Amino acid sequence: MAGPNLEVFKFGLYLFFPLAVMIHYGDPDWYKKNVLPLRDEFWPKESTLFKPPRNPEDLRATREGMRAERLARREERLNENRGAIEAAAGKVGSSRKSLTTADAPAASPPSGPIVSDAQRLSDWARVDRERRV
Repeated sequence: MAGPNLEVFKFGLYLFFPLAVMIHYGDPDWYKKNVLPLRDEFWPKESTLFKPPRNPEDLRATREGMRAERLARREERLNENRGAIEAAAGKVGSSRKSLTTADAPAASPPSGPIVSDAQRLSDWARVDRERRV
């Protein structure tokens, strides 16, 4: 076994090494010299960060904006689907040959008033039968 001098050395190392590291890296001058110049490379600028709404008026305005964006995307998607369905209907009406599943767009339920589930299922079945003909 080693002597008491080794134990005293180990105790001193265990005790003072963490303290020396904290003193060195916790120094405000070291922080200003080494961290602040590199801070902008690692963290985004304050102006680009998302700032969540903090009061009811901001929350309401944000919610309305999100709703408007969602409805605009939905309307755009519906217009694309309508165009694809009309193009597919033009193909079927002119050539009277059936569409393959690769040619046909996904069938969408009828638009308009609220439709019951039974009516929606019968409409989908009719569309499916028309595709097979």
